[in-house]
Amino acid sequence: MLVVAALRDLAERDGAPRVGAMADLRNWWRYGQESFVALRPNAWHMPERVTVVGWLSTFAEMTAVREAIDADPVLGTRLDTMVGTEFSLNQRPLDWLLVEHLLEPMIVASRSYEFDEAAFELQFNRLDAGLRADTIRFVEFVPLNGFTSSMADIALADGVVLGPMTDRQVSRAIQVLAVPAEFSGGPNSVQVSRFHQWAVMREQGYPVRSYKQGMPEQPQAPDFPRLEEPAQRLVTALRIVCGGSVVATRPIHAQHDDDFPPTVDGSAALPTVVAADISRPTQVLTDEQVEAVREVYEMLGNPVVREDRSLQVALRQFVVAGSKAQPEERLKDLVICCEALFLKRHGIKGPQKGAPAATNAGQLLADDPLLNVGRERVERFVRAAYRLRNAEVHGDHPVRRSMTLLHGETTEDLARFVEDLGLVIGRALHLVLSGLSCPTAAAGEVR
Repeated sequence: MLVVAALRDLAERDGAPRVGAMADLRNWWRYGQESFVALRPNAWHMPERVTVVGWLSTFAEMTAVREAIDADPVLGTRLDTMVGTEFSLNQRPLDWLLVEHLLEPMIVASRSYEFDEAAFELQFNRLDAGLRADTIRFVEFVPLNGFTSSMADIALADGVVLGPMTDRQVSRAIQVLAVPAEFSGGPNSVQVSRFHQWAVMREQGYPVRSYKQGMPEQPQAPDFPRLEEPAQRLVTALRIVCGGSVVATRPIHAQHDDDFPPTVDGSAALPTVVAADISRPTQVLTDEQVEAVREVYEMLGNPVVREDRSLQVALRQFVVAGSKAQPEERLKDLVICCEALFLKRHGIKGPQKGAPAATNAGQLLADDPLLNVGRERVERFVRAAYRLRNAEVHGDHPVRRSMTLLHGETTEDLARFVEDLGLVIGRALHLVLSGLSCPTAAAGEVR
């Protein structure tokens, strides 16, 4: 009855609604695969009187609505008061809630001031169910830069999920500079590459709290951020299995998109963000890659792996190398990985490094099914990497002649050589991790 009265008043005084795009500086709305604009595509341009708080209270029918709500044991505690979680409460005024989440979606859907019973039932049931929910779900997510996949969501251990961000999540990531957004066509339009639209996520529920029901004396803040270590572990696993330059950015805390109505504001941690090399994105394209990423992700959480100093040095430098755009810089970091893996782990000291490192690399990687090369070729390749690195650190240009790639082709492009070196180090890391996590299985792989 209240909605019917409001629609009748609108029709008599304003004729027909004006529905269309509306500037919205609080959100970025998707207008294409990579285009986001601060413009809500479909909105009701409300008459000025509607935007004044208490407009619906001017109708006599509002009295019966309030009486019904006050008599309801759940709704009576969740409207016209502060509602949310114990660590974040927001005012929830009944009159504006009904305008924004009941009246407006009905008008936008029908583009008229006619009462539509089916549209009313749809929006009312959605709103009623949301107001009665006992849990508010939060999603912590860390956007990834330089990554994409043809797969659906990828589930990992401990409730961690790798998946594409929703439009609202991308909007929040743009706001806190967690994804590179390039302005295009004006200050209210940005481009976000498809390689920056995935994130590491984990969901957690919190009980709904109402000020009318009383609050704890010492509210507990959420344990945030909690995804920094899992996100970095996943980045390392992706680099080892798939290569590329993927990086994790800033942890963001936001209410789940499907929770209705929106109740609690989000937050974000703002650490320094390392840029990914967009020319070398990390991609997951096959089921086999997904399984390998899961395996390596879990291996990296093994306490034995965490305590292995030389392996941790190699892992850290491997990730650092992948983030750098210049192949000369990647070359130097990857050779540091060689020394940690093929010298330090074997207790080898002394001035000669290239030859013993190449020998140990050959022993580990000989006839590896993914590299598919013999021991001699691995050794020759690693010795060549040392020579190129030495030329670089002593100030010489590393490319004096054609370089031989891992599988025997020649090139004058250092980036191609470094790409092969990254593949070699990635496979070596994978095998060493397997050896620490499951020594018997790893020995079988090497054989």
